[in-house]
Amino acid sequence: MEEISTFDLNETVPDSSLPNDTEQDLLHEFFLRRDNPCPNIDEEWQKFSQLIDNGKSSSRHYTPVWWLCGAVAACLAVMFVMSYHSNITHPSGKEVLAAIDNDSNVTMKRGDDEPLVVEENVLAFGKGSSLHGNNNSKVVIKTPRGHECELTLSDGTTVWLNGESSLEFPQSFTGKERRVRMTGEAYFDVAKDARHPFIVDNDFFSTRVLGTSFLMRAYSRNDASVTLVEGSVNMQSDDYREYRLQPGMMAQLGANGFDITSVDTYPVIQRRAGYLYFDNEPLLNIMVELGRWYNKTVVFENEAAMQIRLHFVAERVQTIEEVVEALNEMDGFVVELSDAEITVR
Repeated sequence: MEEISTFDLNETVPDSSLPNDTEQDLLHEFFLRRDNPCPNIDEEWQKFSQLIDNGKSSSRHYTPVWWLCGAVAACLAVMFVMSYHSNITHPSGKEVLAAIDNDSNVTMKRGDDEPLVVEENVLAFGKGSSLHGNNNSKVVIKTPRGHECELTLSDGTTVWLNGESSLEFPQSFTGKERRVRMTGEAYFDVAKDARHPFIVDNDFFSTRVLGTSFLMRAYSRNDASVTLVEGSVNMQSDDYREYRLQPGMMAQLGANGFDITSVDTYPVIQRRAGYLYFDNEPLLNIMVELGRWYNKTVVFENEAAMQIRLHFVAERVQTIEEVVEALNEMDGFVVELSDAEITVR
């Protein structure tokens, strides 16, 4: 742990070196803004720097170490809150996910064509399919929040694409490898083909498989992971280090590559089967998933409730009212629903 400079708290500090009224107000503002989910860091730092510069030009007294440390610590706390929560200010509490104004339809884009609305949630590509087209064309399927789509690719691989996700793949696989690209979350049941490895790319890492079943998440770098159900996979992080997973392992992308842990794959299978399944998960994670599925802004006014761990199961076809009613049977928090928000108190 990095050492922090210390000083004698009993040391007599000249009155002239103590912060004046303006300085005390600014220091007070720093500490108040720790609870603001989206402060203007640049503006506050500029005020702080200007105050130091003014002090240097108008006085020969030094800036007390404890005051400087406190102000810097407040700035760091503000930056942590801004990065941990959403980038939208909410006047009444901590906002962890914001509803988005997106299309409510699953769409398909082939090549340079305009995206088309897809009415079905089960699609097949390849010979005999009504969706069969130019073998060289790229297809992109996008799902909005609250919708999922099951895809069968030309090689027989099945992909369950979760809400707010996308998958890009060729109309037909050619060449030495089968390569696709995804964002969001998808469960892959890859058709076995030893001569043509199946590669899934996302913004953070690549996964190489022959024939296997796994769940991949890549909504953001913070939640980028792979959970292996069957078979084996080789993973390569953005620093080109390689990792190999066996069934029952999860690779979570961290600051220094992947963290590999043993996990129960039953929740993963239940998610593929159409359940919102959480086992010993923090309420924060549960509410983020619910907000994403139902496209609701999630606000935590009860910050202590974020880390309450729950076993909670709901079907994706249930209404948000039914899910909130089930959550309110739990202890330690109250969930309230409005047209645009889910608030935890």
